[in-house]
Amino acid sequence: MFLKKLFRCYSQAITTTTNPLFSNFMGAGCVFTDGKHVLAGYQPHKRYPCITGIGGHREKGEDYYQTAMRETVEEIYHVNTLPQHLVRTLIQQLPPRKEDNQHNYIILNYNFDDFLKFLKICKKSGLQSPVYPRLPRTMMECIRNRTIDPKAEITHLCLLPVIADFKGKSFIHPAFLQDMKLM
Repeated sequence: MFLKKLFRCYSQAITTTTNPLFSNFMGAGCVFTDGKHVLAGYQPHKRYPCITGIGGHREKGEDYYQTAMRETVEEIYHVNTLPQHLVRTLIQQLPPRKEDNQHNYIILNYNFDDFLKFLKICKKSGLQSPVYPRLPRTMMECIRNRTIDPKAEITHLCLLPVIADFKGKSFIHPAFLQDMKLM
């Protein structure tokens, strides 16, 4: 019992040191990539429906790690209530590989192995999701087994190619967009 209490006190004392240069951030998110592909989601309720990264706005009192992890869990699993300590556990067990600031939006970069660890931690926490009758264990299960809920902030997950030298308005050919209407 003593060791349990000691561990609980120790784990509550652990805090993440955030980059002071990012203190005035407005939002944060997580990018999961292997350098060739990146996980993204379709957001139909935006002013201009589009495929975006995963993340969102800061809530009062959050640091950018907390915002990024909370938003990622909420958007991947379409939940508003998270199991107690899930965000803290994710922060402690999933340090980002890189942090970037894009116009006061903080991007925490992870690889696909980190995403598998993210899924495992969420499953172990007892998280329940309305878009996954059975919580996914792999990225492909996450993409393919997702129930499409039209009310969700992100309805579909997908992998997109990473195109570093992109110069244009869209890298999806208009004819292919028309083809998708036929599916």
